[in-house]
Parts: sequence; structure tokens; C-alpha cells
Amino acid sequence: MKTKVIFLAVVAVFVFVGYYHERLLDMVGQPQLLLDAVLAATRLAEFSLIAVGLNVLVLLAAATIEILGVGWSNSSLQRLLFKRSGTATADLWCWVLSILNLYDLFVLIFSFGLFYVLTSFLFHTVGEFQLITFVESPVLQLLIIFVLSDLKHYVWHRFMHKMPFWELHKYHHSATEMNLITTSRGHFIEKGFLTIFDAIMFIVLGAPAEFFVVLVFAREFYSFLLHSNLSWSLGWVGKYILISPLDHRLHHGMADAYFDKNYGTFFIWWDKIFGSYCRATEKVEIGVKNSSYNEIGFWRSMVLGTQEFLAASTKVGLK
Repeated sequence: MKTKVIFLAVVAVFVFVGYYHERLLDMVGQPQLLLDAVLAATRLAEFSLIAVGLNVLVLLAAATIEILGVGWSNSSLQRLLFKRSGTATADLWCWVLSILNLYDLFVLIFSFGLFYVLTSFLFHTVGEFQLITFVESPVLQLLIIFVLSDLKHYVWHRFMHKMPFWELHKYHHSATEMNLITTSRGHFIEKGFLTIFDAIMFIVLGAPAEFFVVLVFAREFYSFLLHSNLSWSLGWVGKYILISPLDHRLHHGMADAYFDKNYGTFFIWWDKIFGSYCRATEKVEIGVKNSSYNEIGFWRSMVLGTQEFLAASTKVGLK
């Protein structure tokens, strides 16, 4: 396995250097240009305390709703602050890295820049269609982008349940308890694949940057609730419009019957249209069978997930 990792790392670096060789040559002897490029590629240049504050406020708003629903003793905040288990610690690592804009830095490191090359290649070869500009109303633009973004996330989610990509997404499912911030739990390379889906959607639609701010915080708020301890079915809303916390918990269920059910992250329509919906009637045991992720620590989990993904990719390739 170590030989395969080294080989793939060399290939990824070769592709990165080959694609950006002209820009890299321009940076020789100009460390500031190199630093600016790294900050832009990893989104560290976008870091702001205001964004961190907004993320914390959104989390606290969702946490307040959870506490009102299940009580302080059963809440995520109580566990995260005072009874932090291995699975909660992993959630916390992911959430902190995410709000500090450090996640993309490690996506770049773990993939040796390969995802950055792929997204850049897509933009330069395909171009931008910006179909959303054909819609004049900003409100209608936002509504269309919101709905199609949710569809994109549904497709990506199903994609990550296929081999070999499941070996990455399995880390998210290895959580053995639901915390609000379990939504942030994910492997670095999995996030890399999500950037490809995001890039394709942006190429097709295009959208003002402020639209994506609205999308991110709206989805983040609802994702917090989906990964909370709330056992709400949401009544008719959960039946016809939104995926409910109870239905999403079923998606995290350990039983094989739940593996390919309830992929939705906001609307319930996609699961019903594509036949992946399963109504949840009670809480289920969550987690992944025979997983060691919560015992070996966050960084070793990232390495292990990478190794298992490469091993599964080799098997799929040989088939």
C-alpha cells in the first residue's frame, strides 16, 4: 500500500506541476506570489472573523432549538462540552477546521493539488454558461439555484455511496452518536470530490457570490438540525417538503437496509422521485460495522481513509 500511495502522489504532483508549470516558473524568486496563490487555492484568503462569528451563531441557533426539543442533558452541546467521546471529538475536529477555512488546505495536501487542477481545467476548457442570467428576477434566481443546489447535493451523496468512494464517505457514517456538528464530519478527499460537483454546477448556472452565502448558511443551519438528537418527523412538512431529522437518522442507521435510503439534505422530493425514500418510524442504531475511526484519532483516520480508498480504487480498476 505504501508503494501505491507514493506512486499516486508522484503522479498527482507531476500532473499539478505540468499543468501549472508556467505560473510556477513566474513565481520563482517571488515568495509573495507563491503565498498569494496558496492562500487563494486553499480559501485561506477568504478567512474572516465575521464568517467565523456567523458560523457560531448559526450553530447556537440550531443548538437552542435542539435543547428546547430534547433538553440540556440530551443535547449536543452538553456532550461536546462536558462528555466528549471519540466520535464527538472527531466531529469537533472537522467543524473547527471547517469554520477556520483550513479544510481546503488539507484537501490540497491530501490530494497533492489534483482536485484544484481538475476544477481549474473544467473552468478553462468548458467555460461558464451562466444560464441563471436568463432569469431576470433575483428572487426566482435564488430559488432556482437553491433547489438545483439541493439536487446536486443529492446526486453527489449517492455518488459517495458507490465504491470506491464509499471508503471516504464511510468516515462520515462512522459517527456513533448524533451531534449538531456531525454534519461537518467528512474525509478531506471526499470534500475534494464535492468541489468537482460544485464547479460543474457553477459552470452551468453561474450565480452572484452573495447567493452562495445564503445557500451555505441555510443548508448549514438545516444540516445541524438533521444531525441533532431531535426525533421530529415534521408531520406533513416532513412527508412532502423537507427531509426530517428522524428520516436522516435512518440514513445513518447501521443496518444494511438503510444504506441507500434518504440521501436528501434539504428537500424530500429527490428521494421520492428516485426511489430512495424510506419512512422512519423510530430511532435506529447509527454507525458503521467494524469501524475503528473513533478509536484511532482524527489524523490517523484521515490517513486510513485515504489508504482504504486507494485499495478499493485498485480493486474496482482491476474489475
